Amino acid sequence: MSASAELTGTHVKYLMTIHEIAQAGQAVSSADVARSLGVSRPSVTRMLRVLSEKGLAEKARYGKICLTPAGEALSCKCEEQIARMIRLLPETGLSLTPTELRRAAMALLGALPERCLF
Repeated sequence: MSASAELTGTHVKYLMTIHEIAQAGQAVSSADVARSLGVSRPSVTRMLRVLSEKGLAEKARYGKICLTPAGEALSCKCEEQIARMIRLLPETGLSLTPTELRRAAMALLGALPERCLF
């Protein structure tokens, strides 16, 4: 991955969304990502360009989005960190639903320095 810029929370959100759709056994399209995140397709296109520059994702044949080996490895690391945070966050006394727990864990992960993922 390019060392020029660290991952932001938005990068993590898009990366994990692509990962989750692919894990469900679907070919990933810009429309799928846009629908899942509630953003426009042009926003997905712009972010895909950024993730491609970072060596994390690419557009495959017929416009399908796929993670590169580096993107897949990073998304697996992110998933491990998210799962760990989901286990720990309830200890704070916050009363969160499972969906809120996952969103909070992803937001926290996106706020951490990239070095915490490695």
